[in-house]
Amino acid sequence: MKCLIIINRLSGNGKKADENILRQTFGNGFDTEVFYVRKNTPTPDLLPYDRIVACGGDGTLNRLVNNKTKQGAQVFYCPYGTLNEVATGKNSTLSDVCVANDKKFAYVLATGIFTPLGYRTKNSQKQKFKALAYLLNVVKHYKIAYIPAEITHDGNKTSDVYTLILAIDSPKCFGFKFNKAYAHDDNKMHLLLIKAPKRKNLLGKIKIFFPLFRAFFIGFKKEYHSKNVTFVPFENLAITLTQPTDFCMDGELATFDEKIDVSLCKADTPITVVNKEEIETAFKQGKSF
Repeated sequence: MKCLIIINRLSGNGKKADENILRQTFGNGFDTEVFYVRKNTPTPDLLPYDRIVACGGDGTLNRLVNNKTKQGAQVFYCPYGTLNEVATGKNSTLSDVCVANDKKFAYVLATGIFTPLGYRTKNSQKQKFKALAYLLNVVKHYKIAYIPAEITHDGNKTSDVYTLILAIDSPKCFGFKFNKAYAHDDNKMHLLLIKAPKRKNLLGKIKIFFPLFRAFFIGFKKEYHSKNVTFVPFENLAITLTQPTDFCMDGELATFDEKIDVSLCKADTPITVVNKEEIETAFKQGKSF
């Protein structure tokens, strides 16, 4: 029986992942290999392994859900990232994942204002400043996006120019626990749309502040519609774009052409989320997973 432990040293808290502790808590009874992710390191082939343990941030989890594992393999995700949105937004077992065309993601797919923060914030900043690393770059990314798109969710169609398009299966994103409807809409995702202001100058930035404040600082307990903001649950979503567009997918960059179909699906292999506190407790007690 073979076990692979993946440690992403580039993640926000990746340097805190202790190989010895991980070997003893996850590798007991297995022929164990440890793989370190550093700059430009590709994800290894997971198919030969009976147990996979991935330690890193949300991007590490994204690569995990997009890689094939053998039937019956045990898969663990240990959050050692900066924000660890999925670790606190899911149950202990991740059975459902999201899919956009042929790409899977764990909790968020977004484009528009502020979304490049997820994939452009430097790993060195995240390791040094943790969640504050994103705040350091907020002003730089406070740029109004103009995204013409046709949106169809569960048969309801609308078309406009948006500054933010966000599909989420989590109560929070970028540290904001704004999706208070998450617990009430099982087997559904949520869509947040914010329309772009007409002007791209300072006045436009001031105007867009209020919809952003309404969405992320006040949040939503149920479906919401206003002149500039839409928040709805959905089972199936289609986004039709006018040009190739960059999205933030679980903190990773993903570029999509014209049409994106988004829905929930079953994970190929259920992923067990184990927090570092649980790992350290098991190690101290001489236990293993």
